[in-house]
Amino acid sequence: MNLLLPLLLALPAAGADQTDDPMIRWDCDRAGNRLVLEMVRPPLPEVAPRETLILSGAMNFLQCHLDGAAWTLLVDIVEYDSGRCEPEPDTIVSLLRDERLVFSRVLVSRNCGNHAVLSAARVSDPRADAAPAIDVCAAPAYGAAPSCAPLELQRAATPVDNEELAARAGKSP
Repeated sequence: MNLLLPLLLALPAAGADQTDDPMIRWDCDRAGNRLVLEMVRPPLPEVAPRETLILSGAMNFLQCHLDGAAWTLLVDIVEYDSGRCEPEPDTIVSLLRDERLVFSRVLVSRNCGNHAVLSAARVSDPRADAAPAIDVCAAPAYGAAPSCAPLELQRAATPVDNEELAARAGKSP
């Protein structure tokens, strides 16, 4: 599998420009009690041994256990049956900490409405009985420069959604 990934990244995409395909980096560092969820564009110069890469929604479920807390990533591809959005599906993700929804169906790819996207979420979760530190990076559009700010999970009454991402990116929804 380790030899297959560089080969897949080197092959040209059939039809679409491969550099526009959404790719998700999932870096679960159990020893450091850290998790990085990041949107990246191929080709990648280097991939760390503990990283998992999701190419264009090839997987739809990942989990990371950090000192008693289970972080779960759900990936979904939204395809449209008709209209101007039909040829381009949207990639969305949800992230849970144990049973609590942290991100709810947020966009991570180029999308039909050119909405704001989640660029990265960096989690430090040292103890299951303490609130994790989460840095959220949102961009006004896929591929644009993101702005990052902490998410105070203990104060958040609702999960981060696309409307909050737009506000974090400084873009009207």
